[in-house]
Amino acid sequence: MDCALTDSDLIDRARGGDRDAFGELVRRHRAKAFDWARNVARDPHLAEDIVQEALLRAFMHFGTLADMDRFLPWLHRIVRNEALMKLRKGENSGRERTFTGFRSAGGEANGVNWSDLDSILHYMCGQKDRTGEGGDPSVQLAHQEFLQTIRHLLRCLAVKERAVFEAHFFRELSPGEIARLFDTTTDNVYQSLARARQKIREERVRVRLREYVTERRDNGVPERAELPLRKGPRSGEWKRCKTSFAGAVYAVLPCVGQEGYTLTDVMGLTGQAFRLTIEEECIDVTGPTMYFWESKFRDGLLNLGLESEHAGDGGAPPSPFMLNKGIAHIRRSISRGMPVIAWDLFTPEFGIIYGYDDAKQLLYAEDARAKKAIPYDRFGRGASGGLFVLSITGQTPYSEWDYWDSVRNALDMIIRHAYGEMTFVGYVCGLAAYDCWKDAFNRRCVDPLGNAYTLEVAVDARKHAAEFVRGLGRKLTEEAGRTEAAAVAAEAAAQYEAAAASLGELSRLFPFPKGGSPNDPVMAASAVALLEQALNAEKAGVLSLERLHRCLGLMLEVTMGGR
Repeated sequence: MDCALTDSDLIDRARGGDRDAFGELVRRHRAKAFDWARNVARDPHLAEDIVQEALLRAFMHFGTLADMDRFLPWLHRIVRNEALMKLRKGENSGRERTFTGFRSAGGEANGVNWSDLDSILHYMCGQKDRTGEGGDPSVQLAHQEFLQTIRHLLRCLAVKERAVFEAHFFRELSPGEIARLFDTTTDNVYQSLARARQKIREERVRVRLREYVTERRDNGVPERAELPLRKGPRSGEWKRCKTSFAGAVYAVLPCVGQEGYTLTDVMGLTGQAFRLTIEEECIDVTGPTMYFWESKFRDGLLNLGLESEHAGDGGAPPSPFMLNKGIAHIRRSISRGMPVIAWDLFTPEFGIIYGYDDAKQLLYAEDARAKKAIPYDRFGRGASGGLFVLSITGQTPYSEWDYWDSVRNALDMIIRHAYGEMTFVGYVCGLAAYDCWKDAFNRRCVDPLGNAYTLEVAVDARKHAAEFVRGLGRKLTEEAGRTEAAAVAAEAAAQYEAAAASLGELSRLFPFPKGGSPNDPVMAASAVALLEQALNAEKAGVLSLERLHRCLGLMLEVTMGGR
């Protein structure tokens, strides 16, 4: 398709039945449509469903577009109306949706719950009376193309599964009627339909991926790339870091020429050494990573002098659109020579993707547990079921003054976290997390594995916190000659060492992964006492950090005044 063609030219051709023209329109404006849908729905997965159905509506109603120059506002209105309609129905990306309204043009809603694919099937079935001889050519074309696409998807089904599926969706037989037709039980029919739906969804993902890869190849993007992983002590150190995001950042720093930072520097400047988030009901394993990553990661990396971008939110299995977006992000970053930090590769932690192969449809990845390939269509569908990728895109100018400003920004992040930042429902962060932790022990409802894992992460983090602040004290003395600020930093370091010691003793009572017996009354009482000690030490540490923050502010004012 000629890229020089205007939207008006493409619309004209599409109205005449040119499916390549319609495909080019979709390619040009799908990202805009997705952003419009997401702005209304506030859910990327629901937004993907909205866009699919809105584009279908747009194709079916090209004839209503009188002014070709108004295509985008017209499409915007269709997307917005589709989004509002879904929100009014209470639809979201995690539930099956009742098929109403959308099918009214061709038949009555029957109250059955359909998935997105099923809605398209029934919509197309409902257009039978419109696609006969003399009908709108665009409607006929859309009908034929969708049925062809669906029948292609059905090839992934076994013979009996396909027969049951077609009887239900094309012949519109009830499960009871299908059971009698195939001499089986209604339960078996329901199970067969559920399996078929899942297989078709997965096949749909694979088809979209093949289309994406073909498009990228046609545009001259390399089909395969693999970055060499650095050898030496650094390669093992990041895997031993209990805070996997900081470990992954540390591992990719050499790719941007930032080899001067230690792992402790990364833990401190990103604020990860001072974080504490727990699940308040039973202290399960999700606690340490349950916070809003996007802003925390971006701001933490800026403190390292690095700019970044991300795709996905790690919250749910990706739609085909989000999967394509994530893989596109990976390929762009690797083509620049930068590995990608990704969530839940082989375990619910952060790791690194360092290569891809379009022909084999594989991503090459490594985390603390494994190093192996991930099929494109399984990416984002790990143990926690979510896609999140982040890449470093550039560096900010660095100077001596910038470093201390970054330290002050990091302290600001740390202090805000300590006094409670917004987080997910059911999770508590900062100093308040200690009280919830103690309460869980008192209620005898602590999950042994989750408690042991949370402790392992917290102990390692607090050791880095103490080392980081102590290092700030040394730099203040040696580089800036600020003895007062250095003394405050030493006080804070001592308090975080005390917190690490109390948490370390607690971790020995409940070692990871077995977890000990946290709900034994005697063990629980000891745990509460040790948590109280850690809380008191950390409270004092935060107060010292606040004083250090003020000292650095005064120091920066003097520095700026002298410039």
